[in-house]
Amino acid sequence: GVQQNIGLEQEFFLVPRDAYARRPDLQLAGRTVVGRFSPRGQEMSDHYMAALNPAALACLREIQHACFQIGIPMKTRHREVAPGQYEMAPYFGHAPGQID
Repeated sequence: GVQQNIGLEQEFFLVPRDAYARRPDLQLAGRTVVGRFSPRGQEMSDHYMAALNPAALACLREIQHACFQIGIPMKTRHREVAPGQYEMAPYFGHAPGQID
């Protein structure tokens, strides 16, 4: 038979509380409504796959620990292209189990 496998990943932004407090669009809409366009050529900058800053690392470790406690072992955690953007992904596995 055929076995369906899946590897889900979650990308998200971590916004410092003081920066969030200065952004009514984030507070009211839960997303960016006003701001600037992303700079071009940032793919090779210090953002993508760079070392995690201590505050972000502590947050990601807390998320990873909470996921592990409910049976979701995380395989990866790293920075993404945009400033403040991160990604976490659990182990690749059988689709019905991974979806649950």
